[in-house]
Amino acid sequence: MEASLPTEGELCDEFDASRYTVREALRRLVDQGMVSRRQGSGSVVVATQPQARYIHSLSSLADLFQFALDTHYEVISSKPVRLPVARAEQVGGEPGSTWILVKGMRQTHVGGKVLSYTHSYIPERLSRFVEELPNCVGPFYAHLSKRSREEIVEADQEIVGERMDKEIAKSLSRKEGDIAICAVRRYIARKGPIITSLNWNAAEDFLFRMKLQKNL
Repeated sequence: MEASLPTEGELCDEFDASRYTVREALRRLVDQGMVSRRQGSGSVVVATQPQARYIHSLSSLADLFQFALDTHYEVISSKPVRLPVARAEQVGGEPGSTWILVKGMRQTHVGGKVLSYTHSYIPERLSRFVEELPNCVGPFYAHLSKRSREEIVEADQEIVGERMDKEIAKSLSRKEGDIAICAVRRYIARKGPIITSLNWNAAEDFLFRMKLQKNL
């Protein structure tokens, strides 16, 4: 059963430690899959032993926001592209339309374990904000929504399995043809998609967990 940890301030007082030391300890517990940090709910114990895989439970946009804060994202490249027919339906745009493709890697921390390799597609109407993304705090969708003043009215996710091409395999330190799990996340405003991200994870490192409760 999940149990909440004391606040950072309470842990500092209990162990006579600095806030930096407490945050580093919590970060390592998160890396080991033993603790989950949730915006508005603090730190929650989810396992009593280190997990072989990095586990992070996502149940809301707040969880995704916290996930972005708890991990490190490195932008590798950014350039305009014509949306390929093979990706158009996933991304939510017309084949051949211009989008900005941002490629990057998400890690547990700077220099840490690679959690996923990512392609983010951003519509041309928001291209003026793309150069700000490497320095933004929090997830790209929140930054783009705030800067464009376009409120997100819908977010959806689909998970698919596919074989890694050479680019993905190299980024995840796997072999070409190995199985990847791709989480496709779309964030949509009234004018259309704000951003669609394709997040590839090595299959053996991926765990999807969902909890459903009966409405009483």
